[in-house]
Amino acid sequence: MTLTTTLPKAWNAFITNKRYVLLTILFEFIFLFVVTQIHLSLFIPAAGALDNVGKIISAEMEKLPETEVYQLDTVLRQNPEFTTQYQLLLTYLIFFVLSMLAAWIIFKSPVWYLSHKTILKKMPLGTHLLKFTLLSLFWFAIIITALVIYGAMAENANTLLPSATSIATTIITYLIFLAIFYFAQISFAIIPAQQTFKNTFNYGIHHTKTILPAFIVNALITFIVLTLPFNWIETQPLISLAIIVIITIPALAFARLHMIVATWSKHS
Repeated sequence: MTLTTTLPKAWNAFITNKRYVLLTILFEFIFLFVVTQIHLSLFIPAAGALDNVGKIISAEMEKLPETEVYQLDTVLRQNPEFTTQYQLLLTYLIFFVLSMLAAWIIFKSPVWYLSHKTILKKMPLGTHLLKFTLLSLFWFAIIITALVIYGAMAENANTLLPSATSIATTIITYLIFLAIFYFAQISFAIIPAQQTFKNTFNYGIHHTKTILPAFIVNALITFIVLTLPFNWIETQPLISLAIIVIITIPALAFARLHMIVATWSKHS
């Protein structure tokens, strides 16, 4: 099955199952609204705390002679303002990450369920919720691990990756994250199948001719429809909101259906 087959099939499912599609769009809109609130209440304060931490570090470094820069860690630990801001930063980041994970599971689970119901009529809700939650926790752990490894490589490339420059490290990390998202999408797409997790990597590797082109097309669609509203978000917020409702959310719903069509075709 090629793009000339998967795209029309996904489009047909998108326009002929309006009830499921509308419910999917509703949950997607709620998810984006919740994510925006999490961003405003947790991520922005975290960014402010990070800025304060950076200012304190710069101020302390200016006070130290070049021969005593190695004492910076000790000096910072003894600075109560740094300790306070650093603890605030960690607190905001932890709550931000956990809130995003909770929002994903709570709102994206029905979104994927409705998307599956659009194409596959026999889809037990309980089975879907359990599998989606477990898969979300697994991929969440994988992403956090990848971020920690990237942070370690960026901080000390000579120790973990002797032959890599910072640019090479970044490129490798991007490729790793693309692979993570690729297999994660497949795992969510084949939730109705038996032994979902076991078959994920098998499908992703052995059926790249069908699944990878669909993934690339979906990635392009996602990139365009998510960046499009930012052109007017500051000057014309109403236009930006209209684009999100009319274009972005429906396009994301279609991309999800397309991934299910491309992946499920290799299961059946």
